[in-house]
Parts: sequence; structure tokens; C-alpha cells
Amino acid sequence: MDHCHKAMKRQNMKEIPWGKETLGALDTPLNDLEKKALQNLDVDRLNDMAECLFALNNRHYGPIPGTYMVMIIEPGKKWCVGQLSADRAKPFILFPDLVFNSVEEARKAAETLKAEKAEGVPCRNI
Repeated sequence: MDHCHKAMKRQNMKEIPWGKETLGALDTPLNDLEKKALQNLDVDRLNDMAECLFALNNRHYGPIPGTYMVMIIEPGKKWCVGQLSADRAKPFILFPDLVFNSVEEARKAAETLKAEKAEGVPCRNI
């Protein structure tokens, strides 16, 4: 591996793929909520979703600024705030410290998080 290629490795990411058309993956381990959410999902569909998120994020992989979401983690009982991520291994990041007993509380927390971080959804290059 040449010196330039080594220098391109970012913190918390696997080796950056050579070529902008290649979608990478973060090397951070899945937390318990993410493991549970991903356990029965179709790998091919996750790859398709990751490709779409990669395009949405202007061909960059990793968390997508401003794309916070709410995911149900226990039907009718618990909801968690997360963030979409252009990543084959985990297309979303769930925040274990942001779990709520109602979808309304979770949605408000996601909106607050987005406002606090002052993140907008990335501009699209079409």
C-alpha cells in the first residue's frame, strides 16, 4: 500500500476504497440496538439501501448530516432516535441513550438533536 493511500484512512473507518464509485463501511462495532434491528434484514436489500444513501450523501460514506430518524425497537412500547448512514455494514446509527416510551417524544428528541447540531440535509449534486 502506498503512502498516499495510507494517509487517506479516516478515524473510525475502514480503509477508504479506491475510486469514488465504491461504497465503504465504518469499522465501529454495532451496539445492541443495531444488532437487534439488523438481525433479520435481507443483506441484498441493505446493500441497495446503502447505495441509495451513498448517492444521497454525494458519494461519501458514513453518517449523513441532518438525517435523523425514529425507529421502533419494541412494538407499541419503545422508540429510538437514530441517524441514516451511507454504510454497507450499518445503514443507520441508533443512539442507545435516546430511547423513549412514545413516538412523539422520540420525534421531538430527533428534531432537537438536528437543531442543536445545526445540520441540514446535504445538497444533492445532480
